[in-house]
Amino acid sequence: MTDFNFVRENEKKNGDRNDSLRSPHFAGKGEKAENNVHVRLENVSLTYHDKTAETLALNSLDFDVCRGELLGIVGPSGCGKTTVLSIISSIIKPSEGSVLIDGINAEERRNVCGYMLQRDELFPWLTISQNVLLGAKVKHMKGRKDYAYALLDKYGLGDFKNRYPQQLSGGMRQRVALIRTLATSPEILLLDEPFGALDFQTRLRVVEDVHAIIKSEKKTAVFVTHDISEAISMCDRIVILSARPATVKKILDLSAIKELAPLERRESPLFQKYFEDIWKNLQNKKD
Repeated sequence: MTDFNFVRENEKKNGDRNDSLRSPHFAGKGEKAENNVHVRLENVSLTYHDKTAETLALNSLDFDVCRGELLGIVGPSGCGKTTVLSIISSIIKPSEGSVLIDGINAEERRNVCGYMLQRDELFPWLTISQNVLLGAKVKHMKGRKDYAYALLDKYGLGDFKNRYPQQLSGGMRQRVALIRTLATSPEILLLDEPFGALDFQTRLRVVEDVHAIIKSEKKTAVFVTHDISEAISMCDRIVILSARPATVKKILDLSAIKELAPLERRESPLFQKYFEDIWKNLQNKKD
């Protein structure tokens, strides 16, 4: 039922009609040039303390996320990739340094972030429409039903509004989870290994869908993954972190393949070059 070309074909077919589906809060800062800084981490460090010792987890992280960019974060297991997302969303406060969103302290703008987790976390006793509206309900956001339903229709799930999660495929459930996040009109999406629970074939399809949705909705996104190929196929740039204490080893620019869809990127001659570059950095190997 999930066709990874659906979103792009639907976008072409509907054209300007989709402009009415933009977030009600998209005006203003969200309409600035795509290349200006949306999120900035400046000298961010994090130290965990317990009764006997302290552990430096993140060490002087510096990088920007541009408006409308899909930025990937890769690194060794346990290096603190998810922690970076928690700091951007102000769930965790850094020990040193600062996080700015639109030049303002992130704590003051925490409401502009939306989280998408590894599992869809849909409630099985709620219908798809009830699940999609849950985030807005929790945040006491009124007038979201029409917008949420328009998103479901736009991305091929309108006929499933009254179904239950167990009646949908894994890929469709992940699309529902993303639409639930979008229904609260976040400016910034934080994606924490959102495809990790899917089988390989489904992941390929859903990556294509999610990438198209994020770009269509003109969202800024930070995407954490262990999968190097997935990062290359999804992202505009990739931040490569070292082992703990995590530092920024390299920021890889993928502008040469930026206009390609995820599956098209995997067929590019540059794909293997990028993969080897990331792998060498993760293994601390030199050219």
